Amino acid sequence: MSLLLTICLLHFVAQLSPGPDVLLIAKSAASNTRLNTLKIIAGISAGIVVWVVLTLMGFTVLVEQFPWIQQVLMMVGGLFLAKMGWGMLNGGLELLKQEVALDSSEELEKPQNYFLQGLLTNLSNPKTLIYFSSVFSLALSSSAGSDLKTQLAFIIPLQTFLVFSLLMMIVSMPKIKVLYQRAGSYIDIISGGLFLAFAVWLWYDAIKMFYA
Repeated sequence: MSLLLTICLLHFVAQLSPGPDVLLIAKSAASNTRLNTLKIIAGISAGIVVWVVLTLMGFTVLVEQFPWIQQVLMMVGGLFLAKMGWGMLNGGLELLKQEVALDSSEELEKPQNYFLQGLLTNLSNPKTLIYFSSVFSLALSSSAGSDLKTQLAFIIPLQTFLVFSLLMMIVSMPKIKVLYQRAGSYIDIISGGLFLAFAVWLWYDAIKMFYA
């Protein structure tokens, strides 16, 4: 098995693991239009481009020498995730109090920059840089050619977009959207709680690094 294929398989498994990106796409696909969800996926893929380029340029070496950089990124990322989580949680609680089902058409009327939302959600987790550093370790070795790095910089973001687009197609099926609309408030509450948990997890790890 080639090194490129191995890295792609590892990234595929990592993509499907629970996290802010997957949660955001699933929620959007079930409650929003496919076009808006594609904008979110495009933003996430753009974030992957940033992480891949930084990794291939050796930014992780700088982070290892100056750990406070990662700590600052984790604190800021946690703030963004906490803000999103609180918005979802508060919105779900309000819907629950009103005892009305989520009307997806009302959500679509709210102007949002979906691309930016996807981009910032992906960039809010600086641990992605550590993930790519470990996955790309062989590609970063002196024996690896520059062609492999170029291929990774192009293929990994493209793979991210395609796999998440497939996830969107599955979750946006009519039957699943109907289920979401029936239990929209509860799903928003759970989603908001998970985003807040991700934020606390980042903050905890950032604070723990002070005592390492």
